[in-house]
Amino acid sequence: MLLWFLSLVCSGFFLVQRMSAHVGSHDKPFLSAWPSYVVPLGQNVTLTCDSHRGSNIFKLYKEEGSPNHQLHETTFQKSQVFGPVTTEHAGTYRCFHPQYANVLSAHSEPLKIIISGIYMKPFLLILQSPLVDTGGNVTLECHSENMFDTYILISHRMGIIKNSVQVSAEHHESGSHVTYSIGPMTPDLVGTYTCYGANSYYPYEWSDSSDPIDIKITGVYKKPSLSALMGPVLMMSGETMALSCISDHQFDTFHMSREGVPRGQGMPAVQSHSGKFEAKFLLSPMIQKGNYRCYGSFRNASHVWSSPSDPLYLPAKGNCPAYTEADTKTNNYKNLHILTGLLVTMVLVVIIIFYSCYFSKQNKSQKQAAASMEQEYEVKNTINTQNFEGQERQEVTYTELEQRVFNQNLMPPISRISEFSADTIVYMEIMK
Repeated sequence: MLLWFLSLVCSGFFLVQRMSAHVGSHDKPFLSAWPSYVVPLGQNVTLTCDSHRGSNIFKLYKEEGSPNHQLHETTFQKSQVFGPVTTEHAGTYRCFHPQYANVLSAHSEPLKIIISGIYMKPFLLILQSPLVDTGGNVTLECHSENMFDTYILISHRMGIIKNSVQVSAEHHESGSHVTYSIGPMTPDLVGTYTCYGANSYYPYEWSDSSDPIDIKITGVYKKPSLSALMGPVLMMSGETMALSCISDHQFDTFHMSREGVPRGQGMPAVQSHSGKFEAKFLLSPMIQKGNYRCYGSFRNASHVWSSPSDPLYLPAKGNCPAYTEADTKTNNYKNLHILTGLLVTMVLVVIIIFYSCYFSKQNKSQKQAAASMEQEYEVKNTINTQNFEGQERQEVTYTELEQRVFNQNLMPPISRISEFSADTIVYMEIMK
């Protein structure tokens, strides 16, 4: 009899425990904060307590943080808005549903409400490209002039906080910093990252948010192709260049990068007449030289990108045609043929110039020789002419002299002597 009674008591005890556990697990409400549990100073936040029973009445209490007199003995209708928030709103909260007299529902899991903007924002840096290959790693550094005790790194996606990591800071003369290593990279780890600084004695009061950094994962889908739309005429400086990104995949958006850094916002994909999906990117006249690539992504996973297209190299200002890496080998062969042709042409030009100079020099020498001979001939001819004229004069004079001498016998002696003397003087003057 005693054994039967003890068995009944034990069975009843375990049944009550099982019923309590069953009721507690299914009746446990869920406390959430919208838009986020990290609330900037002076903004509003809405706390909501949901239950499987569909009850709209709940009570809220604060476990940690400064006391909040607004919560004392107050019943709320499912949702409650707090704000503009101050440091008094920071802390850990729980909610529960009052069911009937002296019976309460299970309490929700704790929810921390953080008030940000208490200190100046830190700086978040990425130590490599924000485009990370699947399985790769990425390193982030958060630093500030303030001597924070801890830094908190938070990832967002679609405006919702997904993950947070809190790491103790390292102090130095110029402030404090911490380094985060993220990877191997998967689609679950990508998103928008920000960091905050905090002190251990006020754990619910954070600094302002750092500037965000978007981290994308690449290599998830097949690569698109990228080409320059320049037409038959090369683009000159001052014109706008268009790049076309095209793929067989039904991507919603195409993205552009230069040297591994994303450029601007993505462009929506448009289906072409061929059935492929395409987007065109217009580049300003002042084109930055470098390797350009494009990627594809889907609307519901904007941080998950395809493999990059083959690089398209663009020189500065668009003065030269663009080319892809796939064309490099063909261009090398073309350049080799062009270079060979130029060398042959240069050799031929040098030979032609050499022979032209040689024959020109020969002709010049011949002309100079001919001119010299002609000049010499003219000089000789002039001398001969002068000699001939002199000889003619001498002969005439001599003839006259002979005539006069010949006639001396016909003259009287006195007159002949005088005439002869005169003629002799004349003759001597001619000889001189």
